[in-house]
Amino acid sequence: MVGNKTASLVIIGLGLVLAIGLARPSLVAAADTPAVMQKGLTISPLRSDLEIEPGTALSGTLLVTNSSDQPIAASMSSEEFGVTNQQYDYTFTADSDVAKWVSFSIPSFNLAAGETKQVDYTVGVPILSEPGGRYISLFVGSDDLSAPGATSVRRVASLLYITVLGNVSRAGKLLSLSSPWAINNATSWSATIQNNGTTHFRSRYRVDLKYMIGDNVLSSTSGEALILPSTVRSISDDLPMPYFPGVYKIIYTIGLGDTPSVTETRYFVYVPPLATIVILVALLAYAYWSFYRPKPI
Repeated sequence: MVGNKTASLVIIGLGLVLAIGLARPSLVAAADTPAVMQKGLTISPLRSDLEIEPGTALSGTLLVTNSSDQPIAASMSSEEFGVTNQQYDYTFTADSDVAKWVSFSIPSFNLAAGETKQVDYTVGVPILSEPGGRYISLFVGSDDLSAPGATSVRRVASLLYITVLGNVSRAGKLLSLSSPWAINNATSWSATIQNNGTTHFRSRYRVDLKYMIGDNVLSSTSGEALILPSTVRSISDDLPMPYFPGVYKIIYTIGLGDTPSVTETRYFVYVPPLATIVILVALLAYAYWSFYRPKPI
């Protein structure tokens, strides 16, 4: 009798742990792309990839639009940018030799309400520049006089990802991969990727959902993340979800620039909320039966 009671209590405890653990809401990572549009002033394209030989120059075009109902006096500027952490929060440096590589066809101009103006720019790379990545933000700004007694500057940016050609490398490394082992609703996976190379690369990834046994792909997600040189970036995305309870496997394929892609397999148990309740009720019913079943005579 004592043994049955102990076993029943263990089953009840496991049932409660399972119910609480799987019913807990999952956290979904927010998009890490910063907002690049400000009220009244927009710029396009938002980003450009350039490859330039040392000692040469390359030109491009921006379109600047005043989407407000008031005229705007705008000016162009350039700053070197980088990132400060794995979440890729940006930093900008105006007093930089790299920022001085850029010149504009019209450094300042007026925009009527609703007007779009073409601004040409040129990036000139000094002949003695070392091969590798350089990163410049092209800003268009205007004075904001909307707050009485205060003046601020609105700025929007177009980002230049420049590779100075030569002996460059894109040496990626997967530092970590976090994949849930038990889920009951939509959730996400995450990874950290390091770039030990001299210029940026785009890490293209694919995540395939399969049955625990077999190779049929039930669903998949894919995407990419830009990894700057000498940085570590955290990435995350939605996990493909099955329709029915069970044990499934997830195949992660993550690109690492010049380094061969990494493929890793993880497994998880999917128990949707209704199935969790059914399991808990069954465990409690078994525990009740173990306590109160008729004793053999």
